[in-house]
Amino acid sequence: MSVHHETQPRGISIRLVHAAMFLCAIAAAVLLIVSMQQSSSVFSKLSAETGNYIVRQSAAHGLMEASDYLTEMVQRFTLDGDRTFMDSYFDEAYVSKRREQAITAMSENDADPRLVQQLQEAMEESQALMFREYYAMKLVTEAKEMTEIPETLRAIELKTEDSFLLPDEKMELAQEMVMGSEYYASKERIRTKLKTNLDMLDEQMNATRQETSARMMQDLNRNRIITIAVIVLLFVLLWMTAHMSTIPLIRAERAAREKKPVPVIGAKEFRYMAEHYNGLMNSTEPDSETDGGEE
Repeated sequence: MSVHHETQPRGISIRLVHAAMFLCAIAAAVLLIVSMQQSSSVFSKLSAETGNYIVRQSAAHGLMEASDYLTEMVQRFTLDGDRTFMDSYFDEAYVSKRREQAITAMSENDADPRLVQQLQEAMEESQALMFREYYAMKLVTEAKEMTEIPETLRAIELKTEDSFLLPDEKMELAQEMVMGSEYYASKERIRTKLKTNLDMLDEQMNATRQETSARMMQDLNRNRIITIAVIVLLFVLLWMTAHMSTIPLIRAERAAREKKPVPVIGAKEFRYMAEHYNGLMNSTEPDSETDGGEE
């Protein structure tokens, strides 16, 4: 009586390989998702900063445009005393309030305090210039003997020497106050502050773009590496599946048809079945020969 000792077949278990591949695929997918979320976050930050940059740039330009508009209206008013320009001036100063809106827009969304401070200083310079403009308009209203004037101008008191000037002299003085070198020196100070403000905005935006571009490039390279790793993992999985299961199964089927021993190849599970099949096949051969001899 022969004793058959069952040996443990050599080879790698296909279940272990598939489990390892599955875990690797999950890890790669998680890394890819996290990397994509980081890239999306960086892009969202860049979009938000770009939006803030546009708003703040518009605020700086808006303050300058409002200041220039007031200048234009007061200068036209001092030239011929047309009250339409005076009304437009006060409508801008007390109704439209573009300068105040510019300060508010610049202060939103955690703006750099330095930017807000510079814009505020430009605003204060513009407001200080308004007192000069009020005085010039008061001279014109006196020269033109206007009775219906804004309360702001009504509260302005002319200097004693200015109140005794002739109408033409009052007009000339008014024009000098809003068209002279001192006036334009104040306007230039406003422009300088706003230009500095815009330069700082450009510097900050450029720094943000460079930072986000570098981070996005890093994320892109990481995504490429992960994608390549997933593709390689897929090909490795296909190759191992073919050599551990598909090819052994095809050869086993061919050997069974030809009634030959099955090749002991492939995964551990296939090797185990092949050895058992070959063992069963070998154990039945003597019986077949004996039966043939008795006949």
